Amino acid sequence: MIEYFKPWLLFWLAAIVAHGYMDYSFYRKWQGWAQGIRQPFPHKGKQRRIVKIWLAEVLLQRQLFGLSLFRWLVHLLIFWGFAGLALLSLTTFFLRPLDFLGIGWAHYFFSGKGYLFTKVWGDSFGLALLLGLVLAGIRRFILKPAQQGNKQMDIYLVAFLFWLTLSGFFLEGLRLSLSPGGMDSYSFIGRLFMPAGIFTVEQLKFMLVATWSIHAFSALALLVYLPHSKMMHSILAPVVIALNASEESEREDLYWPDIGKYKAKKSRET
Repeated sequence: MIEYFKPWLLFWLAAIVAHGYMDYSFYRKWQGWAQGIRQPFPHKGKQRRIVKIWLAEVLLQRQLFGLSLFRWLVHLLIFWGFAGLALLSLTTFFLRPLDFLGIGWAHYFFSGKGYLFTKVWGDSFGLALLLGLVLAGIRRFILKPAQQGNKQMDIYLVAFLFWLTLSGFFLEGLRLSLSPGGMDSYSFIGRLFMPAGIFTVEQLKFMLVATWSIHAFSALALLVYLPHSKMMHSILAPVVIALNASEESEREDLYWPDIGKYKAKKSRET
């Protein structure tokens, strides 16, 4: 591991404030969303179909696939890229205290061979997010479909996520320049951001501290911005879809993968 100063005290104080604000904002907005939801808990025997609906609508973005292949690809890349990186951050957050306590399997992911897995995971989902944001920019500013509105808040969100992704890769590139040989082969995107030349930790200390601080506090700023952005819909929508599915589980004309069976049934009836 590469040791350099990180303003942890300031970071954790800011994280508590940012997370508290985000949680409170989500709670207030969820109250408004939930007012029109009156569905009871799904009846026995419907759970399997409801799970299928939820997986298709949330994880596979089925409705967008039916509307536009390009929009579906953009949303899927951004959704899975963001979700994968968020999961990696949460895993690191929970495992780090265990690593300090010397628990073996936690240490495996920070200093053992599992560390290489986290590099591949981070670069893969980071690349997905970056590609999704680039395609979103192409669609918004070059293709300019008629139904696409260029609201200022939407532009800020795309630009902010793009900046957050790039700053993460820049930080990874700095770390790789100080890592043992061969590590960069696992960070297949991060190595593209490595500075040219051979450096010591002392030579890159300022850049490491500055880049880590910018990236970490930008992530906290995103927590504050989330409740006021379109990404709020991506977070609350899965819950709403799951609740709606308990009421609409018999609507075979709405949801894949049963839509094929529905069309066949209607064809036989006619």
